[in-house]
Amino acid sequence: MSRLVNAGDYAGALEIGQRNRDAFEGEPQFDFYYGLASLEAGNPSESVYAFERVVASASSGLLRERARLELARAYFITNNLPASENLFNRVLATNPPENVRQNIEAFLQLIEARRTAQAPVLRWSIASQLGSDSNINSATSSGLIDTPLIGEIELDPAGQKTDDNYSNTLATLAYNYPFTRDRSFDLSMNLNHLNNFSTDQFDIDTLQGEAAYNWGDESNRFRHGLTYSKVNLDQNGFQSAIAANSSWQHAGDDGWYQTVAGSYSRIRYDIADGSTLNKLRDVNQLLLSGGLTKIEGLYTHSLNLYHADENPVRSAGRHNGRAFTGFAYSLLYRLNAQHTPYLRASHQKVSHDSEHPVFFDTTRHDQTDSVTLGWFYQYRRDLMITAQTSFTRNDSNIPLFDYRRFKYQAGFRFQF
Repeated sequence: MSRLVNAGDYAGALEIGQRNRDAFEGEPQFDFYYGLASLEAGNPSESVYAFERVVASASSGLLRERARLELARAYFITNNLPASENLFNRVLATNPPENVRQNIEAFLQLIEARRTAQAPVLRWSIASQLGSDSNINSATSSGLIDTPLIGEIELDPAGQKTDDNYSNTLATLAYNYPFTRDRSFDLSMNLNHLNNFSTDQFDIDTLQGEAAYNWGDESNRFRHGLTYSKVNLDQNGFQSAIAANSSWQHAGDDGWYQTVAGSYSRIRYDIADGSTLNKLRDVNQLLLSGGLTKIEGLYTHSLNLYHADENPVRSAGRHNGRAFTGFAYSLLYRLNAQHTPYLRASHQKVSHDSEHPVFFDTTRHDQTDSVTLGWFYQYRRDLMITAQTSFTRNDSNIPLFDYRRFKYQAGFRFQF
């Protein structure tokens, strides 16, 4: 074992140690090399037990001090920071050689940095934009629609394309409580208010809260959460949803990142205003997505694919059931430390489950395409200036649902 450890073959030394552990466990020389092989081969928990036995039983002072130093390193790797700090300071008090002292001081600095990183963090931010929207209700520009039952009907102006200027304000509160370096608990809350200047009919208030548990290491991160959201339209209840979600992110080599996520949502529409037909819109949604990100020099490429099924809760609302599939691509270019222009493009297809109740001879199918150009300007560490323009086009086999939409906006984001 000692020859293999000195040659850097820690896996080979660990294999020999595991085969002979029952016979030699408790013998200080064996435990020391077994602990060192375990530590370097990626099994630090096992090395802790081995080094603890050496520290407690070795008759050689030199071996005991070497084991104490390696035990402090093993404690650090297993994130037992108080024990690691205590042992490093004990070794430091013995006036070790200068190279050992420098290594210990480097570890003590890492311990302090990790301890600071593991402190609970509360952050909040506010972002606000002013903009112009050519179609705030995503409605058709046509005033007459042909229906199979009664022929042409004239749409109410509220059901037609409406343009307006607007302000959009988002307040975010986020709390992170780390249990260890690799495990943490998150709480977040977002409150968004969209205010159209000329009409209140399509003003939207959204409240969303999430509780999530995160775990993993530098290569693989997992997140499991519960989300609740409430949407008001013109200050009246409109929609609420509760969702369970999970995701996995893998950090690969050469700037590659892969993500897989899934969520199950219970979406319900408000009937407080007496609109009992809203019950027919209630659905349960299953959403699956996968993402691929590549960081390449000044460029960051991201591709996301997704598919969802929305199943109506009531059979009378079967026409509200649908499946949608799409992809989104984004490109960020880090011009310099302050300026980051970006491009986003997306495509989505939607297929409904059955015929529309008004257009009873047709099952609705939509295709939505959008493109966005924007700019981030990091004016200060805590203040970002933003600007973007976007175009969305929806084509449907039912003309009532065709629309075009241009948006322009500029604003800021301030983080406290």
